[in-house]
Amino acid sequence: MLLEVREVSRKTPGDGRLEITEVSARRLAMHGTQLPVAVDEARGEGRLVAMRCTCDKGGASGGHQHHFVESPLFRQLPAGETVVLELLDGPQLSVARPHSLRPV
Repeated sequence: MLLEVREVSRKTPGDGRLEITEVSARRLAMHGTQLPVAVDEARGEGRLVAMRCTCDKGGASGGHQHHFVESPLFRQLPAGETVVLELLDGPQLSVARPHSLRPV
């Protein structure tokens, strides 16, 4: 199942956290907070993380949450690169890169 197409943030190579949408976080959470992750041919483990934030996206209502999948494998992803996130049978989160698609 295609989850999303997104650009790797400038922080991902440092912290191993790949930001995902709330919808993708809910879909992945149906399989637990820990899941197998694949980046190209590399395999490892990932975990879902939610963080409260007070950035401008929260508007007048105050903060909101950012959702991430965290894995040491994501430290190899260059900032600015476009990746495709898919949920495969198993379940397994697959991160395909580089990709010609661009996030909208």
